[in-house]
Amino acid sequence: MRVKAIWQYGKVYIILLIGLIILSVIGWRAMGQQSFVRTALSGLTLGALYFMVAAGLTIIFGLMDVLNFAHGAMFMIGAYAGWQFYTNPTFLFGLAPLVLALVAGIVVTPLIQPLAMRWAVPARWQRTLRAVVIVVAVILIIVALLGLDVRGLAKTAMVATMVDPLAEATPQEPLAVFWKRPLLFFLAGLLIALAQARPGDRTQVIRSGAAPRAIVALVGFVLLTVAATLTRESGAISVLKMNADARFFLSLAAGALIGAGIGAAIEISLVRPLYVRPTFLILATMGLSFVLRELTQLLWDPLPYAMSRPPLFSQPGKAASILEWFSKHTLTVEIMGVTFPSYRLFIIALGLAMFILLMLVMNYSRLGMTIRAGVQDRDMVEALGINVRRVFTLVFALGAGLAALGGIGAAPFAPVEPVMGDRFQMQGFITVVIGGMGSYSGAAIGALLLGLARAFGDFLALKFSLTPAVSEASTVIIMALVLLLRPAGLFGKKE
Repeated sequence: MRVKAIWQYGKVYIILLIGLIILSVIGWRAMGQQSFVRTALSGLTLGALYFMVAAGLTIIFGLMDVLNFAHGAMFMIGAYAGWQFYTNPTFLFGLAPLVLALVAGIVVTPLIQPLAMRWAVPARWQRTLRAVVIVVAVILIIVALLGLDVRGLAKTAMVATMVDPLAEATPQEPLAVFWKRPLLFFLAGLLIALAQARPGDRTQVIRSGAAPRAIVALVGFVLLTVAATLTRESGAISVLKMNADARFFLSLAAGALIGAGIGAAIEISLVRPLYVRPTFLILATMGLSFVLRELTQLLWDPLPYAMSRPPLFSQPGKAASILEWFSKHTLTVEIMGVTFPSYRLFIIALGLAMFILLMLVMNYSRLGMTIRAGVQDRDMVEALGINVRRVFTLVFALGAGLAALGGIGAAPFAPVEPVMGDRFQMQGFITVVIGGMGSYSGAAIGALLLGLARAFGDFLALKFSLTPAVSEASTVIIMALVLLLRPAGLFGKKE
Protein backbone atom coordinates (compact mmCIF):
# COMPACT_ATOMS: atom_id res chain seq x y z
CA MET A 1 0.00 0.00 0.00
CA ARG A 2 2.89 2.37 0.80
CA VAL A 3 4.47 1.79 -2.61
CA LYS A 4 1.12 2.41 -4.26
CA ALA A 5 0.67 5.68 -2.34
CA ILE A 6 4.17 6.84 -3.29
CA TRP A 7 3.43 6.02 -6.93
CA GLN A 8 0.18 7.99 -6.77
CA TYR A 9 2.00 11.09 -5.49
CA GLY A 10 4.89 10.57 -7.90
CA LYS A 11 2.50 10.25 -10.81
CA VAL A 12 0.94 13.61 -10.00
CA TYR A 13 4.38 15.24 -9.83
CA ILE A 14 5.41 13.72 -13.16
CA ILE A 15 2.22 14.82 -14.91
CA LEU A 16 2.51 18.36 -13.52
CA LEU A 17 6.16 18.60 -14.52
CA ILE A 18 5.51 17.41 -18.06
CA GLY A 19 2.56 19.80 -18.37
CA LEU A 20 4.60 22.77 -17.17
CA ILE A 21 7.45 21.93 -19.55
CA ILE A 22 5.08 21.69 -22.53
CA LEU A 23 3.33 24.96 -21.62
CA SER A 24 6.70 26.66 -21.07
CA VAL A 25 7.93 25.64 -24.53
CA ILE A 26 4.71 26.87 -26.12
CA GLY A 27 4.81 30.14 -24.16
CA TRP A 28 8.48 30.75 -24.96
CA ARG A 29 7.89 30.35 -28.70
CA ALA A 30 4.63 32.32 -28.76
CA MET A 31 5.57 35.17 -26.41
CA GLY A 32 9.29 35.52 -26.98
CA GLN A 33 12.06 35.17 -24.45
CA GLN A 34 11.74 38.50 -22.65
CA SER A 35 7.97 38.48 -22.27
CA PHE A 36 7.94 34.86 -21.15
CA VAL A 37 10.71 35.24 -18.57
CA ARG A 38 9.26 38.48 -17.15
CA THR A 39 5.78 36.96 -16.87
CA ALA A 40 7.10 33.72 -15.34
CA LEU A 41 9.05 35.63 -12.69
CA SER A 42 5.97 37.69 -11.86
CA GLY A 43 4.02 34.45 -11.51
CA LEU A 44 6.63 33.03 -9.16
CA THR A 45 6.40 36.18 -7.03
CA LEU A 46 2.63 35.82 -6.73
CA GLY A 47 2.98 32.11 -6.09
CA ALA A 48 5.34 32.74 -3.18
CA LEU A 49 2.82 35.11 -1.57
CA TYR A 50 -0.08 32.74 -2.19
CA PHE A 51 1.90 29.94 -0.56
CA MET A 52 2.52 31.96 2.61
CA VAL A 53 -1.23 32.42 2.98
CA ALA A 54 -2.24 28.92 1.89
CA ALA A 55 0.36 27.08 3.99
CA GLY A 56 -1.17 28.37 7.21
CA LEU A 57 -4.68 27.66 6.00
CA THR A 58 -3.93 24.08 5.02
CA ILE A 59 -2.09 23.28 8.28
CA ILE A 60 -4.92 24.70 10.39
CA PHE A 61 -7.56 22.83 8.43
CA GLY A 62 -5.56 19.60 8.25
CA LEU A 63 -5.19 19.27 12.01
CA MET A 64 -8.10 21.25 13.41
CA ASP A 65 -10.77 21.02 10.67
CA VAL A 66 -11.17 24.80 10.95
CA LEU A 67 -11.85 26.99 7.94
CA ASN A 68 -10.39 30.27 9.19
CA PHE A 69 -12.03 33.12 7.32
CA ALA A 70 -9.98 35.60 9.36
CA HIS A 71 -6.77 34.34 7.78
CA GLY A 72 -6.68 37.20 5.30
CA ALA A 73 -6.89 39.61 8.21
CA MET A 74 -3.68 38.05 9.58
CA PHE A 75 -2.02 38.86 6.24
CA MET A 76 -3.20 42.46 6.58
CA ILE A 77 -2.11 42.73 10.22
CA GLY A 78 1.35 41.46 9.34
CA ALA A 79 1.64 44.14 6.65
CA TYR A 80 0.57 46.94 9.00
CA ALA A 81 2.71 45.70 11.89
CA GLY A 82 5.82 45.36 9.74
CA TRP A 83 5.21 48.71 8.02
CA GLN A 84 4.72 50.37 11.42
CA PHE A 85 7.87 48.79 12.86
CA TYR A 86 9.99 49.72 9.84
CA THR A 87 8.65 53.27 9.45
CA ASN A 88 8.19 54.31 13.10
CA PRO A 89 7.76 51.66 15.84
CA THR A 90 6.42 54.09 18.46
CA PHE A 91 2.95 52.50 18.30
CA LEU A 92 4.25 48.97 18.89
CA PHE A 93 6.59 50.01 21.71
CA GLY A 94 3.76 51.96 23.35
CA LEU A 95 1.40 48.97 23.46
CA ALA A 96 3.97 46.24 24.14
CA PRO A 97 3.90 46.68 27.97
CA LEU A 98 0.13 46.27 28.00
CA VAL A 99 0.18 43.08 25.97
CA LEU A 100 3.03 41.60 28.00
CA ALA A 101 1.27 42.45 31.27
CA LEU A 102 -1.91 40.75 30.07
CA VAL A 103 0.01 37.61 29.12
CA ALA A 104 1.84 37.68 32.46
CA GLY A 105 -1.51 37.42 34.20
CA ILE A 106 -2.87 34.71 31.94
CA VAL A 107 0.11 32.35 32.36
CA VAL A 108 -0.68 31.80 36.06
CA THR A 109 -3.61 29.55 35.12
CA PRO A 110 -1.82 26.31 36.17
CA LEU A 111 -0.99 27.90 39.55
CA ILE A 112 -4.55 28.79 40.49
CA GLN A 113 -6.21 25.78 38.84
CA PRO A 114 -5.85 23.44 41.88
CA LEU A 115 -7.34 26.10 44.17
CA ALA A 116 -10.17 26.99 41.79
CA MET A 117 -11.18 23.32 41.49
CA ARG A 118 -11.86 23.19 45.24
CA TRP A 119 -14.35 26.02 45.17
CA ALA A 120 -17.87 24.95 46.04
CA VAL A 121 -19.55 26.29 42.91
CA PRO A 122 -22.71 24.48 41.75
CA ALA A 123 -22.44 23.05 38.24
CA ARG A 124 -25.30 25.22 36.96
CA TRP A 125 -23.45 28.38 38.01
CA GLN A 126 -19.95 27.51 36.80
CA ARG A 127 -20.39 28.78 33.24
CA THR A 128 -22.15 31.93 34.45
CA LEU A 129 -19.31 32.63 36.89
CA ARG A 130 -16.70 32.28 34.13
CA ALA A 131 -18.67 34.65 31.90
CA VAL A 132 -18.93 37.25 34.69
CA VAL A 133 -15.18 37.03 35.35
CA ILE A 134 -14.41 37.54 31.64
CA VAL A 135 -16.74 40.56 31.50
CA VAL A 136 -14.98 42.11 34.50
CA ALA A 137 -11.61 41.48 32.78
CA VAL A 138 -12.83 43.24 29.65
CA ILE A 139 -14.04 46.18 31.74
CA LEU A 140 -10.60 46.46 33.35
CA ILE A 141 -8.97 46.50 29.90
CA ILE A 142 -11.32 49.26 28.75
CA VAL A 143 -10.61 51.29 31.88
CA ALA A 144 -6.87 50.82 31.35
CA LEU A 145 -7.14 52.20 27.81
CA LEU A 146 -9.18 55.27 28.77
CA GLY A 147 -7.24 58.42 28.00
CA LEU A 148 -4.50 56.61 26.07
CA ASP A 149 -4.03 58.22 22.66
CA VAL A 150 -3.88 54.98 20.68
CA ARG A 151 -4.66 56.69 17.38
CA GLY A 152 -1.93 59.21 18.04
CA LEU A 153 0.56 56.38 18.50
CA ALA A 154 -0.63 54.71 15.30
CA LYS A 155 -0.34 57.93 13.30
CA THR A 156 3.38 58.19 13.99
CA ALA A 157 3.98 55.89 11.00
CA MET A 158 1.80 58.09 8.78
CA VAL A 159 3.75 61.19 9.83
CA ALA A 160 7.06 59.39 9.32
CA THR A 161 6.24 58.78 5.67
CA MET A 162 6.26 62.55 5.11
CA VAL A 163 8.95 63.80 7.51
CA ASP A 164 11.99 62.48 9.29
CA PRO A 165 10.65 60.14 12.03
CA LEU A 166 13.50 61.08 14.39
CA ALA A 167 12.42 64.72 14.15
CA GLU A 168 9.02 63.85 15.59
CA ALA A 169 8.62 63.60 19.35
CA THR A 170 7.37 60.18 20.42
CA PRO A 171 3.99 60.82 22.10
CA GLN A 172 4.50 58.46 25.04
CA GLU A 173 2.88 59.12 28.39
CA PRO A 174 5.07 59.90 31.40
CA LEU A 175 5.83 56.85 33.51
CA ALA A 176 4.06 58.39 36.49
CA VAL A 177 0.81 58.24 34.52
CA PHE A 178 1.39 55.15 32.40
CA TRP A 179 2.30 52.59 35.12
CA LYS A 180 -1.35 52.09 36.10
CA ARG A 181 -2.24 50.76 32.63
CA PRO A 182 -0.03 47.63 32.61
CA LEU A 183 -1.09 46.97 36.21
CA LEU A 184 -4.75 46.94 35.20
CA PHE A 185 -3.91 44.72 32.22
CA PHE A 186 -2.11 42.32 34.59
CA LEU A 187 -5.20 42.17 36.83
CA ALA A 188 -7.34 41.51 33.75
CA GLY A 189 -4.99 38.68 32.81
CA LEU A 190 -5.37 37.19 36.29
CA LEU A 191 -9.15 37.24 35.90
CA ILE A 192 -8.87 35.53 32.51
CA ALA A 193 -6.61 32.93 34.13
CA LEU A 194 -9.24 32.40 36.80
CA ALA A 195 -11.90 31.85 34.14
CA GLN A 196 -9.65 29.36 32.34
CA ALA A 197 -9.11 27.51 35.65
CA ARG A 198 -12.89 26.80 35.65
CA PRO A 199 -13.76 27.29 39.36
CA GLY A 200 -15.71 24.40 40.86
CA ASP A 201 -15.06 21.97 38.01
CA ARG A 202 -13.35 19.00 39.68
CA THR A 203 -13.23 16.91 36.51
CA GLN A 204 -10.15 18.72 35.23
CA VAL A 205 -6.80 16.99 34.87
CA ILE A 206 -3.82 18.73 36.46
CA ARG A 207 -0.72 18.09 34.37
CA SER A 208 2.51 17.36 36.18
CA GLY A 209 5.19 20.01 35.85
CA ALA A 210 2.75 22.71 34.77
CA ALA A 211 3.12 24.80 37.95
CA PRO A 212 6.94 25.22 37.79
CA ARG A 213 6.74 26.19 34.13
CA ALA A 214 4.01 28.71 34.97
CA ILE A 215 6.21 30.30 37.64
CA VAL A 216 9.11 30.66 35.21
CA ALA A 217 6.77 32.13 32.57
CA LEU A 218 5.26 34.54 35.11
CA VAL A 219 8.67 35.84 36.21
CA GLY A 220 9.83 36.14 32.61
CA PHE A 221 6.79 38.09 31.41
CA VAL A 222 6.82 40.38 34.46
CA LEU A 223 10.46 41.26 33.78
CA LEU A 224 9.67 41.83 30.09
CA THR A 225 6.74 44.06 31.06
CA VAL A 226 8.93 46.18 33.32
CA ALA A 227 11.64 46.45 30.66
CA ALA A 228 9.13 47.35 27.93
CA THR A 229 7.56 49.99 30.19
CA LEU A 230 10.89 51.65 30.90
CA THR A 231 12.08 51.60 27.27
CA ARG A 232 8.97 52.76 25.43
CA GLU A 233 10.64 55.88 24.03
CA SER A 234 14.29 54.86 24.02
CA GLY A 235 13.51 51.52 22.38
CA ALA A 236 11.63 53.12 19.50
CA ILE A 237 14.38 55.67 18.94
CA SER A 238 17.05 52.96 19.02
CA VAL A 239 15.22 51.01 16.32
CA LEU A 240 14.90 54.11 14.14
CA LYS A 241 18.63 54.81 14.47
CA MET A 242 19.75 51.34 13.46
CA ASN A 243 20.71 50.29 9.94
CA ALA A 244 17.67 50.34 7.63
CA ASP A 245 18.38 46.85 6.28
CA ALA A 246 18.61 45.41 9.79
CA ARG A 247 15.39 47.23 10.70
CA PHE A 248 13.67 45.73 7.68
CA PHE A 249 14.56 42.17 8.64
CA LEU A 250 13.50 42.90 12.20
CA SER A 251 10.19 44.13 10.81
CA LEU A 252 9.73 40.76 9.09
CA ALA A 253 10.21 39.03 12.43
CA ALA A 254 8.02 41.55 14.26
CA GLY A 255 5.16 41.18 11.78
CA ALA A 256 5.31 37.38 11.92
CA LEU A 257 5.48 37.29 15.74
CA ILE A 258 2.61 39.75 16.14
CA GLY A 259 0.50 37.74 13.69
CA ALA A 260 1.36 34.51 15.55
CA GLY A 261 0.47 36.08 18.89
CA ILE A 262 -2.87 37.34 17.65
CA GLY A 263 -3.52 33.92 16.08
CA ALA A 264 -2.88 32.21 19.42
CA ALA A 265 -5.23 34.63 21.16
CA ILE A 266 -7.94 33.98 18.55
CA GLU A 267 -7.63 30.21 18.96
CA ILE A 268 -7.86 30.37 22.75
CA SER A 269 -10.67 32.91 23.03
CA LEU A 270 -12.83 32.39 19.94
CA VAL A 271 -12.02 29.15 18.13
CA ARG A 272 -11.57 26.75 21.03
CA PRO A 273 -15.11 27.11 22.47
CA LEU A 274 -16.64 26.50 19.01
CA TYR A 275 -14.86 23.34 17.84
CA VAL A 276 -18.07 21.34 18.24
CA ARG A 277 -20.02 23.94 16.23
CA PRO A 278 -18.28 24.26 12.85
CA THR A 279 -21.00 26.45 11.34
CA PHE A 280 -20.78 28.89 14.23
CA LEU A 281 -16.99 28.82 13.87
CA ILE A 282 -17.16 29.88 10.22
CA LEU A 283 -19.48 32.75 11.09
CA ALA A 284 -17.30 33.77 14.05
CA THR A 285 -14.07 33.92 12.05
CA MET A 286 -15.84 35.72 9.21
CA GLY A 287 -17.19 38.29 11.65
CA LEU A 288 -13.76 38.63 13.24
CA SER A 289 -12.25 39.50 9.87
CA PHE A 290 -14.72 42.39 9.53
CA VAL A 291 -13.94 43.57 13.07
CA LEU A 292 -10.18 43.54 12.47
CA ARG A 293 -10.59 45.36 9.18
CA GLU A 294 -12.76 48.07 10.75
CA LEU A 295 -10.34 48.40 13.66
CA THR A 296 -7.49 48.85 11.19
CA GLN A 297 -9.40 51.57 9.37
CA LEU A 298 -10.08 53.28 12.71
CA LEU A 299 -6.39 53.33 13.65
CA TRP A 300 -4.78 54.11 10.30
CA ASP A 301 -7.66 55.44 8.17
CA PRO A 302 -8.86 53.56 5.03
CA LEU A 303 -5.97 54.86 2.92
CA PRO A 304 -3.29 52.92 1.05
CA TYR A 305 0.22 53.41 2.37
CA ALA A 306 3.50 52.61 0.67
CA MET A 307 6.35 51.00 2.55
CA SER A 308 9.73 52.07 1.24
CA ARG A 309 12.12 49.34 0.18
CA PRO A 310 15.27 48.91 2.28
CA PRO A 311 18.60 50.06 0.82
CA LEU A 312 19.50 46.43 0.21
CA PHE A 313 17.01 46.39 -2.69
CA SER A 314 16.90 50.03 -3.77
CA GLN A 315 20.35 51.23 -4.84
CA PRO A 316 20.27 52.96 -8.27
CA GLY A 317 21.37 50.96 -11.28
CA LYS A 318 21.01 47.46 -12.63
CA ALA A 319 23.05 44.38 -11.74
CA ALA A 320 24.14 42.23 -14.68
CA SER A 321 23.51 39.07 -12.65
CA ILE A 322 22.33 37.89 -9.25
CA LEU A 323 25.94 37.45 -8.14
CA GLU A 324 26.69 41.06 -9.01
CA TRP A 325 23.63 42.19 -7.10
CA PHE A 326 25.15 40.83 -3.85
CA SER A 327 27.86 43.47 -4.12
CA LYS A 328 25.84 46.38 -5.58
CA HIS A 329 22.34 45.85 -4.04
CA THR A 330 20.72 47.50 -7.05
CA LEU A 331 17.04 48.13 -7.59
CA THR A 332 16.88 45.73 -10.56
CA VAL A 333 18.67 42.62 -11.78
CA GLU A 334 19.09 41.35 -15.32
CA ILE A 335 17.90 37.75 -15.69
CA MET A 336 18.00 36.08 -19.11
CA GLY A 337 17.80 39.44 -20.84
CA VAL A 338 14.99 40.75 -18.62
CA THR A 339 15.27 43.58 -16.11
CA PHE A 340 13.43 42.48 -12.99
CA PRO A 341 13.05 44.17 -9.55
CA SER A 342 15.45 42.67 -7.05
CA TYR A 343 12.90 42.85 -4.24
CA ARG A 344 10.55 40.55 -6.10
CA LEU A 345 13.35 38.02 -6.34
CA PHE A 346 13.63 38.32 -2.56
CA ILE A 347 9.92 37.46 -2.26
CA ILE A 348 10.49 34.32 -4.34
CA ALA A 349 13.46 33.38 -2.16
CA LEU A 350 11.41 34.07 0.99
CA GLY A 351 8.60 31.79 -0.18
CA LEU A 352 11.11 29.04 -1.02
CA ALA A 353 12.79 29.44 2.37
CA MET A 354 9.40 29.20 4.12
CA PHE A 355 8.60 26.00 2.24
CA ILE A 356 11.95 24.43 3.21
CA LEU A 357 11.57 25.52 6.84
CA LEU A 358 8.01 24.19 6.99
CA MET A 359 9.13 20.89 5.46
CA LEU A 360 11.89 20.54 8.06
CA VAL A 361 9.54 21.37 10.93
CA MET A 362 6.82 19.01 9.73
CA ASN A 363 9.12 16.08 8.97
CA TYR A 364 12.00 16.34 11.44
CA SER A 365 10.74 18.07 14.60
CA ARG A 366 8.69 16.89 17.56
CA LEU A 367 6.04 19.51 16.82
CA GLY A 368 5.79 18.35 13.22
CA MET A 369 5.50 14.74 14.33
CA THR A 370 2.72 15.68 16.74
CA ILE A 371 0.90 17.68 14.06
CA ARG A 372 1.09 14.83 11.54
CA ALA A 373 -0.07 12.36 14.17
CA GLY A 374 -2.93 14.66 15.11
CA VAL A 375 -4.04 14.82 11.48
CA GLN A 376 -4.18 11.02 11.34
CA ASP A 377 -5.70 10.26 14.77
CA ARG A 378 -6.42 13.08 17.18
CA ASP A 379 -7.82 10.79 19.91
CA MET A 380 -4.70 8.63 19.94
CA VAL A 381 -2.51 11.70 20.39
CA GLU A 382 -4.56 12.69 23.44
CA ALA A 383 -4.33 9.15 24.81
CA LEU A 384 -0.52 9.41 24.67
CA GLY A 385 -0.65 12.29 27.13
CA ILE A 386 0.07 15.10 24.68
CA ASN A 387 -1.65 18.40 25.43
CA VAL A 388 -3.68 18.69 22.24
CA ARG A 389 -5.03 22.10 23.25
CA ARG A 390 -1.52 23.49 23.34
CA VAL A 391 -0.71 21.87 20.00
CA PHE A 392 -3.83 23.41 18.46
CA THR A 393 -2.81 26.83 19.76
CA LEU A 394 0.70 26.43 18.34
CA VAL A 395 -0.67 25.31 14.97
CA PHE A 396 -3.06 28.23 14.77
CA ALA A 397 -0.27 30.62 15.77
CA LEU A 398 2.06 29.09 13.16
CA GLY A 399 -0.53 29.47 10.43
CA ALA A 400 -1.31 33.06 11.37
CA GLY A 401 2.40 33.85 11.58
CA LEU A 402 2.99 32.54 8.06
CA ALA A 403 0.17 34.71 6.73
CA ALA A 404 1.50 37.76 8.60
CA LEU A 405 4.98 37.13 7.19
CA GLY A 406 3.47 37.12 3.72
CA GLY A 407 1.78 40.43 4.48
CA ILE A 408 4.95 42.24 5.53
CA GLY A 409 6.78 40.65 2.61
CA ALA A 410 4.21 42.08 0.20
CA ALA A 411 4.17 45.54 1.80
CA PRO A 412 7.13 47.07 -0.11
CA PHE A 413 5.55 46.49 -3.53
CA ALA A 414 1.79 46.30 -2.76
CA PRO A 415 -0.32 49.02 -1.09
CA VAL A 416 -0.74 48.55 2.66
CA GLU A 417 -4.50 48.92 3.05
CA PRO A 418 -7.34 47.27 5.01
CA VAL A 419 -8.68 45.26 2.05
CA MET A 420 -5.35 43.75 1.02
CA GLY A 421 -5.96 40.58 3.03
CA ASP A 422 -9.29 39.82 1.34
CA ARG A 423 -7.71 39.45 -2.10
CA PHE A 424 -4.99 37.11 -0.92
CA GLN A 425 -7.35 35.10 1.29
CA MET A 426 -9.52 34.12 -1.66
CA GLN A 427 -6.47 32.99 -3.62
CA GLY A 428 -5.28 31.14 -0.52
CA PHE A 429 -8.51 29.16 -0.30
CA ILE A 430 -8.33 28.29 -4.00
CA THR A 431 -4.72 27.21 -3.53
CA VAL A 432 -5.65 24.92 -0.64
CA VAL A 433 -8.49 23.35 -2.62
CA ILE A 434 -6.20 22.70 -5.60
CA GLY A 435 -3.36 21.27 -3.54
CA GLY A 436 -5.55 19.23 -1.21
CA MET A 437 -6.70 19.97 2.32
CA GLY A 438 -3.97 19.37 4.89
CA SER A 439 -1.08 19.03 2.40
CA TYR A 440 1.55 21.77 2.67
CA SER A 441 3.39 20.38 -0.39
CA GLY A 442 0.10 20.52 -2.25
CA ALA A 443 -0.27 24.13 -1.11
CA ALA A 444 3.15 24.89 -2.62
CA ILE A 445 2.25 23.29 -5.97
CA GLY A 446 -1.17 24.95 -5.98
CA ALA A 447 0.36 28.35 -5.21
CA LEU A 448 2.84 27.90 -8.05
CA LEU A 449 0.08 27.02 -10.52
CA LEU A 450 -2.15 29.90 -9.43
CA GLY A 451 0.66 32.45 -9.48
CA LEU A 452 1.69 31.48 -13.00
CA ALA A 453 -1.92 31.35 -14.18
CA ARG A 454 -2.61 34.82 -12.81
CA ALA A 455 0.55 36.31 -14.33
CA PHE A 456 0.06 34.80 -17.78
CA GLY A 457 -3.64 35.65 -17.63
CA ASP A 458 -2.74 39.30 -17.02
CA PHE A 459 -0.33 39.17 -19.97
CA LEU A 460 -2.99 37.76 -22.31
CA ALA A 461 -5.62 40.23 -21.09
CA LEU A 462 -3.25 43.14 -21.75
CA LYS A 463 -2.13 41.86 -25.14
CA PHE A 464 -5.61 41.21 -26.51
CA SER A 465 -7.27 44.16 -24.69
CA LEU A 466 -9.46 41.89 -22.59
CA THR A 467 -11.09 42.70 -19.29
CA PRO A 468 -8.96 42.02 -16.17
CA ALA A 469 -11.64 39.57 -15.08
CA VAL A 470 -10.17 37.08 -17.57
CA SER A 471 -6.99 36.72 -15.52
CA GLU A 472 -9.00 36.45 -12.30
CA ALA A 473 -11.16 33.73 -13.86
CA SER A 474 -8.09 31.70 -14.84
CA THR A 475 -7.49 30.68 -11.22
CA VAL A 476 -11.09 29.52 -10.81
CA ILE A 477 -10.88 27.57 -14.07
CA ILE A 478 -7.78 25.73 -12.83
CA MET A 479 -9.55 24.88 -9.58
CA ALA A 480 -12.57 23.54 -11.47
CA LEU A 481 -10.40 21.38 -13.73
CA VAL A 482 -8.47 19.94 -10.80
CA LEU A 483 -11.65 19.13 -8.87
CA LEU A 484 -13.14 17.40 -11.92
CA LEU A 485 -10.09 15.15 -12.23
CA ARG A 486 -9.21 14.79 -8.53
CA PRO A 487 -12.08 15.85 -6.21
CA ALA A 488 -9.80 15.70 -3.16
CA GLY A 489 -7.20 17.98 -4.75
CA LEU A 490 -3.82 17.14 -6.23
CA PHE A 491 -2.39 15.74 -3.00
CA GLY A 492 -5.49 15.41 -0.86
CA LYS A 493 -6.80 12.16 0.55
CA LYS A 494 -10.31 10.84 0.06
CA GLU A 495 -12.41 10.87 3.21
